[in-house]
Amino acid sequence: MRRLLLPVVATLLTAACSTAASTPGDSASTVSTPSASATPTTSASSTPAVGAARTTRQVVFFGDSYFVGGGCSPKRSRDMAAIAGNLLGYRPVVRGFGGTGFVATNPDYGGPDYLTQVTGGALAADHPSLVVIEGGDNDIGFPVDQIDQQARKVLKFAQHLYPDANLVLMGAMQTYGDFSQTDGINTGLRAVAKKLGVSFINPQKWTFGHDDYLCSDYVHPTYDAHQILGAKLAKKLAKRGA
Repeated sequence: MRRLLLPVVATLLTAACSTAASTPGDSASTVSTPSASATPTTSASSTPAVGAARTTRQVVFFGDSYFVGGGCSPKRSRDMAAIAGNLLGYRPVVRGFGGTGFVATNPDYGGPDYLTQVTGGALAADHPSLVVIEGGDNDIGFPVDQIDQQARKVLKFAQHLYPDANLVLMGAMQTYGDFSQTDGINTGLRAVAKKLGVSFINPQKWTFGHDDYLCSDYVHPTYDAHQILGAKLAKKLAKRGA
């Protein structure tokens, strides 16, 4: 989720970040109906989204509620990550926790920061050929240097875990404002990715100006919007060797 600049909408976002954006269903798990548990899973098993083609290629998507679901679009099997994976012919595994980030935690539901999640097994999978890590929206307000430091640790852990996988980092989106909230975050994440030889995707403007993409919480995309975002993500990943 993201923090919005408009005064009234910012108030709505604050409530959304602690409720709809961070529901127990945002716990890490494979692509399936969200679990009732708020504890990230470390299981390596995966379940393809309904209608997905049978394939041995596996992709791990890890991130916040944009990937694992939240608000009016809680089913991760219908959200942008799973959609992108299916479009590219992979068997998608979607992991993560709503309301968390490289630095940000979700204390209301016990969601730890990204490094704690991945070192605890959130990236576990069966030899994935593609790993996509998304984040930054929930880190708005934290020092950029701190975000970069944690992102570097997360990426290095992923590289150590899957040295032969194509690793891609995806930054923060922003729907409102002048991008000042996410410019520094995305610039920093791009630099970290470049230093580690990791591909970077900047989705900053994907939802900008599209109120119609969002649920009534002004935070999460609708399922229809996830279809659009998933197709865009698939195209970006294809250009990066996915």
